[in-house]
Amino acid sequence: MYKKRRLSQSERRKYGNKAGIYGIVTNIFLSIIKIFVGLISGSVSIMADALNNLFDYVSSILLILGFKFASKKPDKDHPYGHARYEYIAGFVITIFMLIIATIFLKESIVKIIFPTKIEINNYILFTLLLSIAIKISQVFVYRYYADLTSSNTLNTNAMDSKNDTLITTGILVGMIIMKMFNINIDGYIGALIAIFIIYGNSKLLKEIINPLIGDAPSDKKIKMIKDKLLSYDHIIGFHDLLIHNYGHHIDFVTVHLEIDSKTSLIDAHRLADQIERDFKAEFDIDLTIHIDPIVIGDKKQDRLKKIIEKLINEFDSSLRIHDFRLIYSKTHKTILFDIEMPFDKNYTKKEIINYLNNMTNSKKENYEYIIEIDRPIY
Repeated sequence: MYKKRRLSQSERRKYGNKAGIYGIVTNIFLSIIKIFVGLISGSVSIMADALNNLFDYVSSILLILGFKFASKKPDKDHPYGHARYEYIAGFVITIFMLIIATIFLKESIVKIIFPTKIEINNYILFTLLLSIAIKISQVFVYRYYADLTSSNTLNTNAMDSKNDTLITTGILVGMIIMKMFNINIDGYIGALIAIFIIYGNSKLLKEIINPLIGDAPSDKKIKMIKDKLLSYDHIIGFHDLLIHNYGHHIDFVTVHLEIDSKTSLIDAHRLADQIERDFKAEFDIDLTIHIDPIVIGDKKQDRLKKIIEKLINEFDSSLRIHDFRLIYSKTHKTILFDIEMPFDKNYTKKEIINYLNNMTNSKKENYEYIIEIDRPIY
């Protein structure tokens, strides 16, 4: 995924426009012929499918607009760019799909209660076969450009076209059954189509909303970043890795790198600059690094760290500590560290410090604990 050449926003817009134009032309053609056939036959399922194609035409226009706005360069009011417009386009498309499907369902229920005569002939069957062929072609076109652009919106359109293929195939089978056995199941077919659309687009809606809200990055992206960071000499470890995505391959990442405290400030700064440049060149990621000096070879600190790690593990094995430091004073020792706490845990600082005080403080030893609680936000 990250090895292939990344397209510029203008290139992505060009490919998005090609896919959108193909969708506009084919969907408006299908809408016209299906509305005509639906009116002649009196079939609510064909009319429902025609309106579905008409909205697919609208969604193709929204697709082009989404790519257009997403390709705009960053400005003063939007310093991270406008790439999330593509997600907004997908969100609007999905909402309209749900509205149209709800209308289909209502009309289909009316047809079930008050059925009307359906005229079925070879022209209707040929129209449905032609529609299936065109919808299959849309699936391949959308998937082709989705692969080129890594676009979730185009993948959504490809999924919608695949669903439309299944829907029209269902209508065709229903028409054949009605013609062969002289029964009217048109309203039932329309209702099943509507339910199918509602179910599929409800799932799509969740997938589209997640990046707008701010979802977790993929395991593959996290592993790529971790492996790259640990490939550098002098890096002991890292923590507080935060990954913010603002659209297609627009990632801003911050991380705390742990290095030997004996490393000079100049050398540490040079290393951080080199890593930031490498991430930009190789992955087009804007990386910001905070250096955390780690004391190596302090036996007292190392012994205390092992004790605290053991106690924290006994308190809750899902907790992890980092940034462990020991500060000496005349009256006591101050132990400072951060705890990485999973989202399903809600311990307070006071609760953890009281536990540690009870387990470690005595007449011989007096410790003051200063802790911070982090969440594993990638």
